Amino acid sequence: MDSDGTDPGVALPLADLDSLRVFMPYEIRLAQRRAMGWGIAAEETLQHTSIGLYLLQAAGPREGPLPPDEEGGFELRAQLVAGARAALRDSDVLGVISGSELFAVVHDLEPHQSYVVAQRLLSATARSELLRGAGVSTRVGYLVYPLTTQPNFPPLQWTALVDLARAVSLRGISNTPKAPSGFGIMRGPAASDNDIPESDLVDLAFQDLDSLVGAGLLSLQRIHLMSGL
Repeated sequence: MDSDGTDPGVALPLADLDSLRVFMPYEIRLAQRRAMGWGIAAEETLQHTSIGLYLLQAAGPREGPLPPDEEGGFELRAQLVAGARAALRDSDVLGVISGSELFAVVHDLEPHQSYVVAQRLLSATARSELLRGAGVSTRVGYLVYPLTTQPNFPPLQWTALVDLARAVSLRGISNTPKAPSGFGIMRGPAASDNDIPESDLVDLAFQDLDSLVGAGLLSLQRIHLMSGL
């Protein structure tokens, strides 16, 4: 067992998209029930009620897709999965969204430490000589869920949360297209003072995230690759 709680001898199971379709509504419902039961407004209970939804994206040279399996893509994807597994705990869930995207659910997450998981995902993949040699870059986008103190997002619409993580990850990509980086969002300091339904808040985040951050309804974390994580 490593110092961060991971066991290098145990391979984290890899969920496919069909498994995620079954699993994710359950995860969303469970997070909502825990939040309502524990009382999410209490700061000390956030770690027990929050989950992290992380989307790790890989791009080939010139920000194109990874090559097909028969042209070396299989080895690149395997290395991407290995790096992500190394960054996560045995209790977390790792799945495949597409040929260039991995999705992770991190349990019992302390919101203000959520950037550490993102840093580990980026660092683990950046250390791969195979990925670097192939010109593969990675970005991460994530949400700390629930996003409000009255979580009511429809669990069956969980893919909208993945889409939001994807949109968040692409912020600023035109300025640093190859840099391992990304963004994350979580509920803001004024979240308990508003009565915006969570489903509406997610829709608004697609339209004008900066205004929600400015109003304190959401908080935004910017992630850069740091050595030593």
